[in-house]
Amino acid sequence: STLHTNSAAGGVTRLLDMGVADYLLTSTINGILAQRLVRRLDPETAEPYEAMPEVIAEFKLDQYTDERPIRLWRPKPSTRSSTGYHGRTTIMEFLVMTDAIRRMVMQHADMGVIEAEARKEGMFTMYEDGIRKALQGVTTIEEVLRVTQEV
Repeated sequence: STLHTNSAAGGVTRLLDMGVADYLLTSTINGILAQRLVRRLDPETAEPYEAMPEVIAEFKLDQYTDERPIRLWRPKPSTRSSTGYHGRTTIMEFLVMTDAIRRMVMQHADMGVIEAEARKEGMFTMYEDGIRKALQGVTTIEEVLRVTQEV
């Protein structure tokens, strides 16, 4: 089923707000996937560059990779693509409905509390998934920010 929310944890609270009984929600949902589309860099022309220290600090890039220097990628227009992008890919987060999260849903816990528990249990946010993909040269930091800033 499709539901428009800004995060996976937001899907839980949205369903409760829509009147879905908490016991039905916890017994029928195994997980919630939240995703956004970002433009994919053209792998044939994308240009790597060394991230500036202030960019590394602002986005905490050193938490996502052990590589030094930290490289990001920028689009480079070509005959194949005037923008330097070619296609789209997803950045996503997947909230697993664990027993701890089920208990929180039954208590109608706040979305932030549910998300904090999911992150403690290993969930990566869309933003974090996007940063990883930017470091891999799949997309750019700018694309990640474009689709996650309102999240």
